[in-house]
Amino acid sequence: MRHIDLSLINENDPEIKKWKEQADALYKTLCRKTNHEERKQYLKTHDLWKNFKPVLIKLYGKKCWYSECDLTGSFGDIDHFRPKSCSKDMNGDVILKDGYWWLAYDYCNYRLSCEECNRPKGEGGKKELFPLQSGTQPAKCPKNDDIPLLLDPCVLSDTQLIDSDESGAVICLSENENEIHRVEISKKAYNWNYFNAARRNVRNKCKTAIETFEIMYKTNLDLKLPLQHLVDLISEKTPYSSFAKRYLSQKIKGKDYESIISKLI
Repeated sequence: MRHIDLSLINENDPEIKKWKEQADALYKTLCRKTNHEERKQYLKTHDLWKNFKPVLIKLYGKKCWYSECDLTGSFGDIDHFRPKSCSKDMNGDVILKDGYWWLAYDYCNYRLSCEECNRPKGEGGKKELFPLQSGTQPAKCPKNDDIPLLLDPCVLSDTQLIDSDESGAVICLSENENEIHRVEISKKAYNWNYFNAARRNVRNKCKTAIETFEIMYKTNLDLKLPLQHLVDLISEKTPYSSFAKRYLSQKIKGKDYESIISKLI
């Protein structure tokens, strides 16, 4: 999971400014709705968040923020990290019947997601899931100050908690029990096992690329092409690039060419 820096969104940009003016107007109307059913129906017919998707793709590329899979050829979703109409725990029990409706038009609550993470066919997917840390209370309007269990791509420390093993399965890099639990919950909610083969494939590509580079480095051959191959694997536009970066960082430790490649990462 790569880190998504939401501070890159410039509200002075004419396109974003126009969208925000529309969102603010819709939010004011939403606030006048007095019950769950009225809010739910209003949100169903005023889904302005879909119009913000081109902004996110332009700034961060056409990759799922949860899985890092390629969204090319896919419709993709604007997921509300804190669900807008109803939030549930991992057992499907309702936490907030109304959800975090006050964040429906707040782009800081948006996450660009593939369908396999958000709403896959059959069981699984994030959907309305938003489990909270044990003993904490859900937020109340207009706050979003509760403590989620799910890892958030917009929180740097969360993105640094995971890697993948040789099979491509997501693993936790921490020995802290709570962080291990958060990774396991996120793995289930985001349907991460679906992408094991793709992460394994990227890992194998990295292995081949670094082995090729090492051979050419030791034989004093031109390193331009093998270096470009490595750059392509860790590019922000490349699917699963954060996993490629972590793999390469581990493999070059202690090597006499570590400084050459670490500059790329």
